[in-house]
Amino acid sequence: MSLINISYRTNYLHTYFKTTAIIPDTNENNYRTLWLLHGYTGDDSAWIRHTNIEKLAREYNTAVIMPEARNAFYTDSNFIPYYSYFVDELIPKIQSLLPISTHKRDTAIAGSSMGGYGALKIGFKNPKIFGKVAALSPITDIEHFRNNPSCPMAPETFDTIFDSPEKIKVNQPYNIFSENNSKQKVLTICGTDDYMYEDNLNFKNFMTEKLASNYTWKSVKGDHSWNTWTANIENVFKWIQ
Repeated sequence: MSLINISYRTNYLHTYFKTTAIIPDTNENNYRTLWLLHGYTGDDSAWIRHTNIEKLAREYNTAVIMPEARNAFYTDSNFIPYYSYFVDELIPKIQSLLPISTHKRDTAIAGSSMGGYGALKIGFKNPKIFGKVAALSPITDIEHFRNNPSCPMAPETFDTIFDSPEKIKVNQPYNIFSENNSKQKVLTICGTDDYMYEDNLNFKNFMTEKLASNYTWKSVKGDHSWNTWTANIENVFKWIQ
């Protein structure tokens, strides 16, 4: 396996951002690719630190791209236009640098917690890039997340990104999906002891109605932690094959 660390000064963010990539050693030119997003307080090393992601990439012969997002919530804000950077600059750059497929049938996006939200948002808004979208313990209602007593993010920090009722509305996964009405395959996984389990159940009901057989839901044992995501990330690899 090749573990590749990429750092460059972006035109969008005017600073250096990192991306870590895992590339199998089977010498292909167009690897099936999983863009894998980290959660709040994480970085591009999070999935490597906490899971057996390199082993899974080898077993499933899949390239894994893990970009750094800091705490930007995969969203354009007055402070940092992260979403635009990700879609307009990072994806084309990584696709030009690495031997990964550019076909949507070979390209999936996934993440956990804030990264799960990012996967839903970026995936739904870009159905021509991502054929499959998966999320573990995703934030499916950002307003409920902000007001949840278990939320690790200070309300003041949240409000610097989602700084108006309209900004919250247009960034809700429900509304993003409805606006784009994509026909991608979608998977969500959530632990029964997760503090956002009820929000995930509500989202599951919405997605089942909208996507029918294109939507898969897995209710698993666990809470909102790396223990749950480590135990279930292989489900994502199996599902995207």
